[in-house]
Amino acid sequence: MKLTKRSSTILLAIGIFTLLVWVTRLFVFIGEFQAGTLPAPAVHLGMVLIYLAIGVYLTLLGVRGRRAAGR
Repeated sequence: MKLTKRSSTILLAIGIFTLLVWVTRLFVFIGEFQAGTLPAPAVHLGMVLIYLAIGVYLTLLGVRGRRAAGR
């Protein structure tokens, strides 16, 4: 499946936004974990890692799509 430049740009923007949001939440998670106020650390850490992986994947799709559309 070939991505258009517009689709690639949208994927790239969503990926970067997702990374920014979840990196911020990772720092909040670390602060709560150190303070001992986090109710379920394993669940929250799992969520953070999954969404970071999704953000990286969307960003990579956007970058690769823009490179392919530019040729």
